[in-house]
Amino acid sequence: MYRGIFKFGVFNAVQSKCYDTVTPTGSGKTVLFELAMIKMLTEPGANSRTSKCIYVAPTKALCSEKCRDWTAKFQPLGINCCELTGDTVHFGKSAWGNARDATVILTRNWYTSTSFCLFLPLHKFDDGSRGDHGHILSQIRLFLVDEVHILNESRGSTLEVIMSRMKTRGSSVRFVVVSATVPNIEDVAHWIGNGVTCGSATVMQFGDEFRPCKLSKFVYGIPKKKDQNDFVYQRTLDYRIYGIVQQHSLNKPMLVFCATRKGVMATAEQLYKEYGDATEKKQTLPWSQLAASGIGVHHAGLSMDDRRAIEDLYLKKILRVVVATSTLAVGVNLPAHTVIIKGVKMFQNNAMQEYSDMDIVQMMGRAGRPQFDKEGVAIIMCETELEEKYKNLVQGRTQLESSLHLNLSEHINSEIGLGTITNLESAKDWLRNSFLFQRIQKNPKHYAIGKENDQTWQDRIDVMVTQSVSKLQETQLVTNTEETDGSFASTDFGDIMSKFYIRQTTVRHLCLSVYNKMRTHADIRFQVKKIEKPADKVFLLIQAVLGGLSLSDPEFRAGDSSPVLESLPIFRHVTRIARALVEAAIVKEAGAQIKHGLEARLLNRRPPFGNEILAFVRQLPQYTLKITEVNVTKGGGQQPVAIELSVECGLLVEDSVGAQSKKGKNKRSDMTVVLTLTSDLDYIDFRRIPTKNLRQSKSFEITAELKKPSQSIVVYMTSESIAGVMVSATYKPNVDAKCFPILDTRPQTAMDVMLEGLDDDPDFWNMNPDSDRSSKPTSKPTVASSVSFLGPKQLSNGNYEYASFLSEEENHVNLVTQVQSCL
Repeated sequence: MYRGIFKFGVFNAVQSKCYDTVTPTGSGKTVLFELAMIKMLTEPGANSRTSKCIYVAPTKALCSEKCRDWTAKFQPLGINCCELTGDTVHFGKSAWGNARDATVILTRNWYTSTSFCLFLPLHKFDDGSRGDHGHILSQIRLFLVDEVHILNESRGSTLEVIMSRMKTRGSSVRFVVVSATVPNIEDVAHWIGNGVTCGSATVMQFGDEFRPCKLSKFVYGIPKKKDQNDFVYQRTLDYRIYGIVQQHSLNKPMLVFCATRKGVMATAEQLYKEYGDATEKKQTLPWSQLAASGIGVHHAGLSMDDRRAIEDLYLKKILRVVVATSTLAVGVNLPAHTVIIKGVKMFQNNAMQEYSDMDIVQMMGRAGRPQFDKEGVAIIMCETELEEKYKNLVQGRTQLESSLHLNLSEHINSEIGLGTITNLESAKDWLRNSFLFQRIQKNPKHYAIGKENDQTWQDRIDVMVTQSVSKLQETQLVTNTEETDGSFASTDFGDIMSKFYIRQTTVRHLCLSVYNKMRTHADIRFQVKKIEKPADKVFLLIQAVLGGLSLSDPEFRAGDSSPVLESLPIFRHVTRIARALVEAAIVKEAGAQIKHGLEARLLNRRPPFGNEILAFVRQLPQYTLKITEVNVTKGGGQQPVAIELSVECGLLVEDSVGAQSKKGKNKRSDMTVVLTLTSDLDYIDFRRIPTKNLRQSKSFEITAELKKPSQSIVVYMTSESIAGVMVSATYKPNVDAKCFPILDTRPQTAMDVMLEGLDDDPDFWNMNPDSDRSSKPTSKPTVASSVSFLGPKQLSNGNYEYASFLSEEENHVNLVTQVQSCL
């Protein structure tokens, strides 16, 4: 039944050796997973509805690739596969979604499916396993973990916790974990197999001799000058890369990975230059010259068409070298004979950070093409002081360590909310069964967690748990439900922290935070009663920056919360959002929204200091605004008073055309806006005028209608790009109150609300069918044929006079009923 899944005649050496343990499969470790799934389905009593398999991988791209592959293979056999990642699960829906009906569930670090296989990223399976999903969890029979060496990374703590959770909450779950290089795989086996009869899981290790394409790995340490920054060091590597290419790759396809798009272009240009020099000197060339110099670039800044063109040219051997960012390693499959990783650091989170071990292994994995070569070459270029570290990595000597201690409080909080941990003793037992406990005893220096001479590691772990629980209780994330037995319960804040993957320090700041101090500060003009929503926080930060509060002061800093850094993205985007707000308000003719939006759009301020302020102020436009009455048409108490005004605007100082930056970066001409509203903020007129055109006064006329004696007309004049220069002028007509119409202030009936706005349609009261309707037969009666009264006549006070003998309200009901029947 399952033979057709494998597209080859025989298993390779690794697959053959694992066959009896895991069951029949395809190529490499993917085949091992497929064998394990088939074995699960062929066990007595198992079927695609009662047995589920979870596949966990570190990236969404890997989950998507496996999902497409396994769906094509297994779906014809009636086995459904479901992918659960951030792209497939939507907020507000069940965490499991379609996975309830899949057998295989694929997830990025944790999820499940219903027909056989679920593909999940780590955090997604963690999310899915949190909550009351006992029925689905009890159906999981097989748990597949790809790239288990991510336990070494910060996100590895999530994988460690979910595997521990499956060991506790699942029933008869089989684990199959694979990795490229883990020298201490026995520690992982002992942790996973803890509780089984033999006390350890089965371990199968295979050396490089089992690789179908031998991979040679080289690490070159390039000296970095003292005080040289990382970006300048990247240029140093550019000058060394051509020599390395000549040494390792003669006329074979190559991939060069760089940290940034700019670095990609710089490296490609340097290779091109040195290739041209070697051609002129008739030196030995590392590749044949086909298309130009045979060099291409590939990064997210290129259009999709350009990237695909580069990929096609590379696969057709027209391009021999592709210089790309590291994202190519997890995207399109472009295998090469030689892979060069230029530098081991990338700019992330406002700092230079080393690639994760998984990223390095992923990029190195592009080297070697089994279908074309018998060997491949992977090269790492790094700082001299990091050379030994990466030699250990490529040779498989890097020990796998736990990262659970970095987020211990957060994970304990989640397990309390799930009920896995119920009291202090269960919390201690939970941590003793972790991979952290396995490794901290063997390599305590790595964790920098000391202990007393008379203290055992079990006692030291118990102290860590007690300290973490105490912190959770201090920050009101966990409480004791009963003082007598010491049972734990998660508070609402603790549930929020667990649900949205928020750090403990962040939740503390959300609850108590520096923002409570900030909102009561004397320089905050508009007080916020309580910080409840993100909008409250943004509103407070905008006021704090405009009010001149020093957000770097110690009183506004706590833990990893920094209001200064949090305000930067706000002011980066607020101007753009405010501009959109104004444009939308102009279309809607919403006067109040335009006025407030014009004030908000000027928030991206960067003021100068000292004497520069005086020079800056002298460049500010000083507007003149004058309103002159042209004509007043009185309504006689029946119609609004019509006002015609002449508006004259100009600049008080002739050379005031708006502040411009010294470097001339403000290429867009400054614009002045003239907004006219009523005193009730009803829209009348809006105009944009180039500020430089106001050196000579400009005038224009506007017409407005006033319906109340209390109303006046207000004209605002301001710059679109400079705050604080607004001027305004107000006009109030000298007209007797009797000349204004008497407004109907009675509250509207339900029928009035329904008919509101229909008066504006000139054909609404037309009882004759139009030409289009008369040409088409219809079974529905027209209003004229089924209603025996004439259309209402509008009176001067805004009410209607009806020709029927019904009451006004009854006529309204009949009219609406008949109109609706004709539609």
